[in-house]
Amino acid sequence: MDVNRWVDERLSSLDPPDDWRPDSSAAFARLRRRHAPARRRWWLWASLSAAAAAAAGCAVLLLVSTPSACANPLGCRPLPGGVVSAPLVTARGPHTNFKESGSPAAPVTCELYTDYECSHCAAFYLQTMPQLSARYVDSGKVRLIHRDLPLANHRYARLAALYADAAGEAGYYRDVAERLYRTEVVWSTDGDIDVQVAKVVPAAVMEKVRSQVRDDSSLENSVKADEAEARRKHIDRTPTLLCNGRTIGPDLSFPRIEAQIDLLAMER
Repeated sequence: MDVNRWVDERLSSLDPPDDWRPDSSAAFARLRRRHAPARRRWWLWASLSAAAAAAAGCAVLLLVSTPSACANPLGCRPLPGGVVSAPLVTARGPHTNFKESGSPAAPVTCELYTDYECSHCAAFYLQTMPQLSARYVDSGKVRLIHRDLPLANHRYARLAALYADAAGEAGYYRDVAERLYRTEVVWSTDGDIDVQVAKVVPAAVMEKVRSQVRDDSSLENSVKADEAEARRKHIDRTPTLLCNGRTIGPDLSFPRIEAQIDLLAMER
């Protein structure tokens, strides 16, 4: 195939006929006809938007005046039958229990011990955690507690936990945890955790996060409390998942977790 010839032929086909002359009045007439339906659609959209805004205002008043059935501080999912128990938004603001999710009344309580510099923890958090959350946590069947267990041989794991917890107090725990796990191979080499966290946290909030990491001893105390809990339960490796006090594993594939949680729920 003669590529150059083929290109030349295609380009020449775009040239207008020799007798063609521009007709601006005809062009404007066609333009007005083309956009007339768009203007009608815009008017309809604006009307529907106004109605939706009014309905949303009523919904907000209803949510304020009645207690929510949602036990998850980070927002609820649609319930069967299309009922929504709370706004489908990720909460932004201070949370005292940002490392916990799911219903406090769930029949199964799971504790996940992780190290942000652990590649196996990253794989679990990014691949298995979404399935665990969707199947059990969001449905109210499991209460999940995320605990920090930075291992001694990981140079920056403790600092990463402090950043995640500081961001959690501002409502960005999940965003930062996911970012740290996704970029673990980067910051575990250069130690620049700050630059990774700053990519998912607004600048104004990031200043507060930095200040807390530098000066707030409660963050370190929180990590130490998780470590003490791990020692009490004889946990020395990550990731470790305990459900109702029983260690799940060493196989932490989702089918294995699913089978164990279902069994524990039946026992209750």
